[in-house]
Amino acid sequence: MKIIVLGDLHGEFQRLNCLIEQEQPDIILQVGDFGYWPRVEDQDLSVINSDHTRIYFCDGNNDDLDCLLALVGTKRQAVQLCPNIYYMPRGSVLELDDGRRVLFMGGAQSIDRYRRYEGWDWFPEEIICEQELSYLPEGKVDIVVSHTCPLEFPMENFCRLRSPAIDPSRQYLSRILNKYQPAQWYFGHWHIHAQGQHGSTRWEALSWSMQWSHWYRVLP
Repeated sequence: MKIIVLGDLHGEFQRLNCLIEQEQPDIILQVGDFGYWPRVEDQDLSVINSDHTRIYFCDGNNDDLDCLLALVGTKRQAVQLCPNIYYMPRGSVLELDDGRRVLFMGGAQSIDRYRRYEGWDWFPEEIICEQELSYLPEGKVDIVVSHTCPLEFPMENFCRLRSPAIDPSRQYLSRILNKYQPAQWYFGHWHIHAQGQHGSTRWEALSWSMQWSHWYRVLP
């Protein structure tokens, strides 16, 4: 089984189709900013060639959280949006065929939130909150797919631009890191590629769809 982890997509579904045609993965795990804006654009997910590829994505700060949360309700399990395309709410787990468990935890703070409109293209719920940690599963987690990253992953060392304040979501992700100490952690949000090791966790920041390298990784 071929599994790909994919960086920020931002609605570039034709690029996604090209990737699917090129790599022919069985599963895609996507790190958020999928580009789910059903109210802003005349969006049709059916243009995605998902006939033979299952796609699982968490929410980023550039997705319509009002619409996604309305679909989830109190459930913390995969929500099918159309054939073979699933939204993975915060704290939900996907078990791969080889037994590895993948935890999804979307959420991140928008640095441009002051230029957006609340309830339309910006949502206070974009930041991870304490209650969402209560949804975390028991038992082992092998892989985490999140939108941003824990504080222990020093992304500031790789960036020219620095946020004036720490994203509160990263503090909650640090607690997830300490709880599970997963073997692998993948995320996006920063739009650059970087990788490193923290304790037993090998982490990788994937670039985004407008870059020509390091915007996806075949899962080992």
